[in-house]
Amino acid sequence: MKKKILVPTDLTEAGDHAIRQATVIAKKTGFSLVLFHVQESHRSIPEDAEVILKKMAVQIWEEAEVTCKVLIKYGNIFDVIPFEASEGDYSLVVVATHGIRGFRQKIFGADILKLVSRIAIPTLVIQEQSEMISVFEKIVLPVSSHKSFNCALEATLLFAGMDQAEVFLYSVYKPGYEWPEQMMKNIEKTAKKFEKKGIKLTRVKEDQNVYSIGYSKQILNYAKSTGADMICIISIASKEYYYFAQSDKESILLNDSYLPVLCAGGIICD
Repeated sequence: MKKKILVPTDLTEAGDHAIRQATVIAKKTGFSLVLFHVQESHRSIPEDAEVILKKMAVQIWEEAEVTCKVLIKYGNIFDVIPFEASEGDYSLVVVATHGIRGFRQKIFGADILKLVSRIAIPTLVIQEQSEMISVFEKIVLPVSSHKSFNCALEATLLFAGMDQAEVFLYSVYKPGYEWPEQMMKNIEKTAKKFEKKGIKLTRVKEDQNVYSIGYSKQILNYAKSTGADMICIISIASKEYYYFAQSDKESILLNDSYLPVLCAGGIICD
């Protein structure tokens, strides 16, 4: 079984925040951490980057007894991070975004979505202002007709199993809109898997109360009202709903409540 968490860091406070959150998760799961720094060129690497990260690794072991390694590579973050996540035998990626200031001045808005959509394993995105979550008690999982929905389902199960969280399988009903057959299959499959795992699943069907093309605002309103600790989304928009789904995903990733967002289904996930 894969038991490693990849934590990309740009050696800023946001990167440190991702490391702290990943450490909490690692301690309760028994996973190890890999602190991962990517530089675009050999010239731009801080001379003390490895020293800083190794010092962090020692501190993490001393304070939390979590095994921690350091990895530094060169190249484009949109290529190097997804490649390492796929080839390094990891269970999870934890990454922080600075919001509009960007991860290395790049990871914001569409760019954080660009990154997670290329990562084939579950990726937890937190914001620099996100609260540290010690126990994931409530998770909102918006159901969709996406064929890769199983990826979001499995990612949610990973976190729900840590703390026996309650998962809210959420959907919005629009008048005159019929749910696709694939969506009904996804709902049925989710119910069966959660019952088998013994994890509490609450089915939530809300009438549309926010009149917009997409669903992000209503999903976020519900997550906030129910006191959710996380929202789980599919990283890649289906072709059928691409024209609004991309904007929806960006809004959720950079939500004003600073809720962590678990992304799944990047690249190809069967």
